[in-house]
Amino acid sequence: MTSAASPAVSVLLPVRNGMPYLPAAIGSVLRQTFRDFELLVIDDGSNDGTASYLTGVTDARMRVVTAPTAGLASALTAGLAEARGRYVARQDADDWSALDRLARQVAWLDRRPDVDVLATPASFVDERDAPVESAWTQAVRARWDAAVTPDEIAALMPLTCCIFHATVMARTAILRDAGGYDQATVPAEDYDLWLRLLPAHRFARLAEPLYTVRVHAASSSAIGRATQLERVIEAKLRYLRRQVPELPWPVRLVLPGHDRGAEVFRRVGRALGFDAAMPSEGDASGVEVVAVTDFTALPAFAAAVAASGGVARYGNLFVRGPLAHGTSAPAALGDRAS
Repeated sequence: MTSAASPAVSVLLPVRNGMPYLPAAIGSVLRQTFRDFELLVIDDGSNDGTASYLTGVTDARMRVVTAPTAGLASALTAGLAEARGRYVARQDADDWSALDRLARQVAWLDRRPDVDVLATPASFVDERDAPVESAWTQAVRARWDAAVTPDEIAALMPLTCCIFHATVMARTAILRDAGGYDQATVPAEDYDLWLRLLPAHRFARLAEPLYTVRVHAASSSAIGRATQLERVIEAKLRYLRRQVPELPWPVRLVLPGHDRGAEVFRRVGRALGFDAAMPSEGDASGVEVVAVTDFTALPAFAAAVAASGGVARYGNLFVRGPLAHGTSAPAALGDRAS
């Protein structure tokens, strides 16, 4: 039975205008074989019938949290503040979870107190529930899903956000201690949080898909690609400054490529103290950061700098010079250039 005071799991489901997919998403949670949970549906200003539908759901394990229309991260933070479970699980309003998802994630985390965040692989369907197979889904399975252990995910994460946010179950206290979600980082709020948790906290992934992602034009992942790239790059640069706090301000940023990713690094880097225009002459620190934005060129570049010495790697960022201490080399390449 569910304990009203302290269920084992709090499932956070933020929604803004979730119809017609919301009933399937909620149903997949309420039918879980694991029963000791609460479902917190955070309504972020819906006006499409979502509120009326939620009023008709009578399951006592579901609570509706009404949030101001402030965005996804703010909705998640509101849900995190309300969560009573020792674990927090995520669920999106247009996807669904396998019916044994919570049971398997709880059992695994109970056995592994050294791991704080547990993801699963995902399956993909379209608006009509038909399976989606594309170069992107194949890359996800080959590159992201191959990273299962804490060491593999810690190595790959600085390169690419290699776990699907909605598949995650995490220790509630860890997310709260990290400060929760930052609305300014949307639509990369999950990546920003994961990089803030590294390297002090450990991630893992189960081998079997326990979650289905609906791929459609109205999904949040299909909206705001340009903004997402900017937020991803900002998260990477902030992560690098946390890992190498001795970096000068500004520090010289070298961009070997001339693609869109390089343009974004050049633009957003200035605010974070990465100056792509700073000449090497006169740089007394002898330190520079190289951002390789063409991932097809990354293996060759990484091999070359590894042989040269005096270089530390953090995903697709390389620190050259006297501050090059420690490395974080990915186990596999990610699927998006940034």
